[in-house]
Amino acid sequence: MKVFFELPSDLRDEVSQFGLENFYTEEERTPEHLANEKERFCSHPKAWLLVFEKDILAGRIMLHKRRVKFKKQDIILGGISGVCTRKDKRRQGIATMMIKEAVKILKKWGSDIAYLCANVEESGALYSQIGFVPLNRPYTYYGQSGRLYEEKNGMIAPINSTILFEEVLNSKEKLHLGIGNW
Repeated sequence: MKVFFELPSDLRDEVSQFGLENFYTEEERTPEHLANEKERFCSHPKAWLLVFEKDILAGRIMLHKRRVKFKKQDIILGGISGVCTRKDKRRQGIATMMIKEAVKILKKWGSDIAYLCANVEESGALYSQIGFVPLNRPYTYYGQSGRLYEEKNGMIAPINSTILFEEVLNSKEKLHLGIGNW
């Protein structure tokens, strides 16, 4: 497993292609769908966590960090996005290993809580075993165009502050992510 704060030029295309082939279904690879994804998931990662097996990319996670306001209080929000394992390597613990390492990195970065968006019914169990729980209410963010979005598929986990985690989890106030749903 390697952490990159900038992707070397020789890896950029490989990581991008890996995401297209392993993160999106064939039906989702339409220009319209990909443009919508670019609009909503417009944040540039602070780091990439990549897993290689025999110099072949087997897994990828993108890591984010930003300061957000919640109830007039600053929160350092760590983010996990683009969790993806090569199709022939799934169900072998690679994603779990990457997420655990991602949480360690977010902790070092001083994140109070971690956030990710996921289809909770499909992949919630994976994230739950690392400490993520469904937010269970809408959250908001701005897309690349400045449009305000509201969604309900967020999960959060305590990183450096269980107090802030509990406050966000148990509040009725919407969590606003800033620009991009990562």
